[in-house]
Amino acid sequence: MSRGTLTLTLSASMLVTFVLGSVHAFSVFIVPIEELLELPRSEISLIYSFALVAITLAVLLGHRVYSLLPAWWLVLTASLVAASGLMLASSATSWWLLFAGYSVAFGFSNGIGYGFSLQLVGRVMPEIKGFAMGAVTAAYAVGSIVFARIFAWRIELVSLESALVTIALAVAGCGTLAAIMLRVAGVSYAVAQADLSHDIPVDKRKVVQFWIAYMASVFAGLMAIGHAAGIALSKNASTALATLAVIMIGVGSAGGGFVAGWMVDRWPLNRFLVGLPLLSAVALLFISISDSAVVVVALLSLVGFSYGSIIAVYPVAISNCFYERGAEAYGQVFVAWGFAGLVAPWSAGLIYDLHAGYGLAMVIAAVIAIISALCAGIFRLGKPA
Repeated sequence: MSRGTLTLTLSASMLVTFVLGSVHAFSVFIVPIEELLELPRSEISLIYSFALVAITLAVLLGHRVYSLLPAWWLVLTASLVAASGLMLASSATSWWLLFAGYSVAFGFSNGIGYGFSLQLVGRVMPEIKGFAMGAVTAAYAVGSIVFARIFAWRIELVSLESALVTIALAVAGCGTLAAIMLRVAGVSYAVAQADLSHDIPVDKRKVVQFWIAYMASVFAGLMAIGHAAGIALSKNASTALATLAVIMIGVGSAGGGFVAGWMVDRWPLNRFLVGLPLLSAVALLFISISDSAVVVVALLSLVGFSYGSIIAVYPVAISNCFYERGAEAYGQVFVAWGFAGLVAPWSAGLIYDLHAGYGLAMVIAAVIAIISALCAGIFRLGKPA
């Protein structure tokens, strides 16, 4: 393929994940929705939790639909359905309407768009697979940072409804532009005949090994993302510094995706699968004992860097291990992310309620990260099957 085709494909895929990354800025909506619907925070938080479940299901099942439509049609369809869900959420007068629009329609379409964009660049750019997949995951993290600021600005300046309408228009607009770019590029997700020689059955035992290692590796990052501000405040940080902690985790995650994606094409994968969780573990242990809020914020950004690197490296490792069944295997392994996304933030909150601090939660997350490194080393997950 020409350089122009590859550039268009990568740019379109990054544009899709950038705008869909706005889902992880949901925390900005919690208080305004709570005030609008007069519901407890636990019920409002479930909207985001169910959106994560929908994303997980979409990535799990996505390989069944990726080849049914041309690439540009699939991106356009997913974007328009996501935008429609957000428009429904913007006019929601009950929890159930919010659930239908945001959690189900936006969440599931989000997973389809993210999963497809990730797998598409991996297929179209096998020589620089790590860089391409890392860039797509990093764009997802950048989107969460940028749209958090936009949402807060629109809510303060106009209203909650205006913020949701803004992201609906952004999703529709960016999705349409990305679809046009893919149409011009003329790329297809369909497997080339020459590549079918690599097709092998999915090794269920290997999937389980990846599942355990991946779940344990992202556990720390998802816990820190869900409680970044709270962790900083527990160390007597100011409100401004606590807000900076949230931003720095996002910046670290985006940086990790770009850096690891570039490096993974040059270094053995197993070094990353073992080293990155250990980096998280060290940072978490220092967070548990540090009394300096500034140091804790810096360490949280390191956890974010490790998390962003991990979610960029694992798709490459799975693709290399399962070849043309990589999308199917990744969908199965990605369930681990959904599981960790539900359990990690909840468990950290529970521990905080019981002990009035996050120290024990950080230690537990560090131990789980070490387990991930051990699993990756023992099972040699970075080696092709």
